[in-house]
Amino acid sequence: MVKRVAGILAVILLSLPAVAAVKEKPESRVQELLACQAITANEERLACYDRAMGSLKQALSQGTMVLKEKKVPLAMEGVVKASGYWGGSSAWVLLDNGDRWSIQPSKSRREPPPPGTEVKLKRTLMGTYWMSGKKLPETEAEFLGHEG
Repeated sequence: MVKRVAGILAVILLSLPAVAAVKEKPESRVQELLACQAITANEERLACYDRAMGSLKQALSQGTMVLKEKKVPLAMEGVVKASGYWGGSSAWVLLDNGDRWSIQPSKSRREPPPPGTEVKLKRTLMGTYWMSGKKLPETEAEFLGHEG
């Protein structure tokens, strides 16, 4: 009995990576739009796009479909437009390009960088960001999104 349970458990555990590797198919309305590319006749293809876009626009306006914004900064350098504290030791920084960041001030510099400070960002292999600039020692930064 124990060997049987162990065997079943082993089969389940070995199949998990295969299940995890399967990518989600695009939503049906997106698949419908993508299928229009295969139509060779111009008028039919245009009619297909019009139908598909109509259902997409309706879903977006009704909130039954939501587009996700990819969270990546617009640039890896900029000028501080505004900054301040969240509370505690975290600070926020808004760059001139609209990128918003959260930083942890270091022991050597507790204040967030003042407006007008030029900063550079770098991304590590692990995907974390570091911000540095004049009178701003390199400090870990988290990208929060874009203003507006």
